[in-house]
Amino acid sequence: MDPAALGPFEWSELGKLLVSLWMVVLFVVLMAANMIVGHNFLPSFVMSGHLPNYWQKARIAFYSFAIICFGLAMFFLYRVIDLAGILRNFWADYYI
Repeated sequence: MDPAALGPFEWSELGKLLVSLWMVVLFVVLMAANMIVGHNFLPSFVMSGHLPNYWQKARIAFYSFAIICFGLAMFFLYRVIDLAGILRNFWADYYI
């Protein structure tokens, strides 16, 4: 692999690929954090009396945001798969 052989188009596509990959990681972490708060922390804090009962209604918002984050993660994962084709242009061993 000769990095000097890559043109501006390839570097641009690789940049998009890496940004999309990091966005997948970000949205998966956000989804997991919202699921943990909505499914574990809130009910536990309400049952123990640390939070008032009306905080149970906030679970819907945490679940909704988790579903939105999952959808965005799947969108960016699709983009990663689509943009990964650029690797074939300069790297013969695609699956390594």
